[in-house]
Amino acid sequence: MKAYISDPEDLKQDSTYQEIWDNMIINFLAESLDVVNDNVWVISLGDAFARQYDLYATSDGHSALLHRCLGMLLQKVDDRIYVREKIDLMCRHSSMSIPVNRLGLAQGIGLVAASHLDTVLEKLKNILENAGQSALQRFLSFFSFREKVEDVDDTYAALALMYGYAARYAPSTVIEARINALVGTDMLGRFLHVQHPTAKQAVITAIDLLGRAVISAAEIGISFPLQRRDQLLEYVLTLMGRDQSDDLVDFSIELLQTQTVALSACTTLVSIEPRLPMETRNRVMKATLGFFALPTEPSNIVESLITNLIILLGAILLTSGEDGRSRAEQLLHILRQLDPYVSASAEHQRRRGCVAVHEVLVKFRNLCSGGFGASGSYPTLSLKHIDQGGPRGSSSLPSAFVLPNRDSLSLGERIMAYLPRCADTDDEVRKVAIQIIALFFNISLSLPKQKTSANDIDLESSYGALSSLEDIVSIIRRASVDQIEVFHRVVSSVCILLSKDELVVLLHSCTLAACDKVKQSADGSIQAIIVFIIRRGKDLREADVLRTTQSLLSSAIALTDKHSRQEVLNAISCLAENTNHIVVFDEVLFVAGRDICTKDITRIRGGWAIQDVFY
Repeated sequence: MKAYISDPEDLKQDSTYQEIWDNMIINFLAESLDVVNDNVWVISLGDAFARQYDLYATSDGHSALLHRCLGMLLQKVDDRIYVREKIDLMCRHSSMSIPVNRLGLAQGIGLVAASHLDTVLEKLKNILENAGQSALQRFLSFFSFREKVEDVDDTYAALALMYGYAARYAPSTVIEARINALVGTDMLGRFLHVQHPTAKQAVITAIDLLGRAVISAAEIGISFPLQRRDQLLEYVLTLMGRDQSDDLVDFSIELLQTQTVALSACTTLVSIEPRLPMETRNRVMKATLGFFALPTEPSNIVESLITNLIILLGAILLTSGEDGRSRAEQLLHILRQLDPYVSASAEHQRRRGCVAVHEVLVKFRNLCSGGFGASGSYPTLSLKHIDQGGPRGSSSLPSAFVLPNRDSLSLGERIMAYLPRCADTDDEVRKVAIQIIALFFNISLSLPKQKTSANDIDLESSYGALSSLEDIVSIIRRASVDQIEVFHRVVSSVCILLSKDELVVLLHSCTLAACDKVKQSADGSIQAIIVFIIRRGKDLREADVLRTTQSLLSSAIALTDKHSRQEVLNAISCLAENTNHIVVFDEVLFVAGRDICTKDITRIRGGWAIQDVFY
């Protein structure tokens, strides 16, 4: 401790160094007070701490640690009058304009609340009730020895944090009524008008702390829903956004920091009861998914924000739905919302989209292996469970009732959405996309299949193909391999793993993949389609051939690159050669125009029975 105090250079090298030592000092103080266990000595130490305030200017951020030390000490004191006096002292010696100082004060007040919750809440309520303009100015003067009135944002930020930490540190056995009273009277709604980013961050943090208090209570068996949870989410989203009139570039970094904190708070709030309604889920996702399009700089802040966003999506998946099938529907909803980023023209957006898909799928797989709650049940989740992706326990109901079936995953559609990324120009995108496909089939083989199509899948061949796919994943993680060879192996495995119905849906969904914004990916997708048609074209019914032809023709119309368009026509030729169904040929000639050659026409005519053809 002496070395830490006497060597300020260490603080300059690592911004977290002081925070770590501060926490150690608080813990050391708490242990010391418990060991001494002498009320008279504790009171005398409290008086000594109080005299220390004279050594600090009100603007000195280092007094934050003193606030926390005095707060920890007041936990051990039974004299309420003494506690009130020292709370007043802490407030008088704190400058609300310095974020680290008001944070230290809030944490100190929160520590007091661990033993004197009602005393703290009474104090905060009195402050808030006097927050009219004239009364507010008097209070601000009370907060500081300076004649200058502190900014309103700073005061509201401090009050919000004090409420938050009071809830966070208070005993879980008594916190429900206090939180309900705080939320029920809409005290936090008064803080929504703050403008400065750091003040917004403080209010958001306070809301986050309320949610964490509910989660902490649930972890020791005291579960209760958070009243007006959806309204609190709306508050966070309001504080997260950029104001209509805010065009100050100087605040761009602070705005990103605010949004990062807000995403963390959203994760906390969606992780607790009551279950997230569909309208609220859609509102949260609409307000947050756009962050995937952020530029790459400033990288440290943006990366943290994207990480928090992905964690939020995982939390939404875990806490939505009533059973396995509804969770599968929720999974598909999230994945489809991510599709524009997975197929974006910007590499960093594709990377973020693919990583998000992979992380959400991992959580869904953990749910499948851990068991879903029965219809109508709601798993109580902690933040630890949110990170790990699983509920506390599994249902005793039969797996067929609780688990989703394979068909609910829409495998054909999903595989076609991620297959182009396996041929992407970006190495990281390719690796993650292959992992996504392997994960999808890993999950699907563990789920029950509808009886009407259960015999459609050869399990021995499927497990062999999945093993090959997982081998590829293992290889690309540790070595550089030929990109074309890897893609061909992926396509071969997928061709085996898809059921007939899934293959049909995949081929019907090929238009976007064949027209992918990355030409290399588009070309790879077309080659994959050709492989699927050659190897499994006999599985297609007449209606399937017609719809696949229409999808390929739509691709040919949309493509501007002559070579790519020619490859699509080649796929149609392969479809003609590998099926025996009647289709209309003149549409192919109309779309193909000069791109179609005599060889292709011969192949098409040889494979199809021609109707209504002008040739």
